[in-house]
Amino acid sequence: MKRGLIVILISLLSCQSNDNTTIIGSWQLSGSKYGTGADIISREIDSEIVIKFEKNGNYREYTNGKQISDRYFISKKDFLVLLNSKTNDSTYYSYYFKGSQLILDEVDKNGSFMCDEGCSSFYKRLEE
Repeated sequence: MKRGLIVILISLLSCQSNDNTTIIGSWQLSGSKYGTGADIISREIDSEIVIKFEKNGNYREYTNGKQISDRYFISKKDFLVLLNSKTNDSTYYSYYFKGSQLILDEVDKNGSFMCDEGCSSFYKRLEE
């Protein structure tokens, strides 16, 4: 009986995986996809842009040696909202996960895509 419980406990602990359904953590821009009217263009990016989402609702964006720090939240419409305290403006994103990637599509506050043909930014999770 004890041996069976130990085997089950070890199995449960070894099967735990990283949570791929949370934005908490650091993400590096790795690609984009956008429409040009007739074609959809996808490209990989070797980027220094990193966004770090913290549990307390703060985010930091690192771009070419510059850092932006502010607040974020997930709205009732499942939009990721990045606040800009300096301009009293917000940027809205529809977001989803595909494997270990975070995909962001910029939308307006009603959920309509900002790009007519659609545009997406792909971020890969960084190990912390």
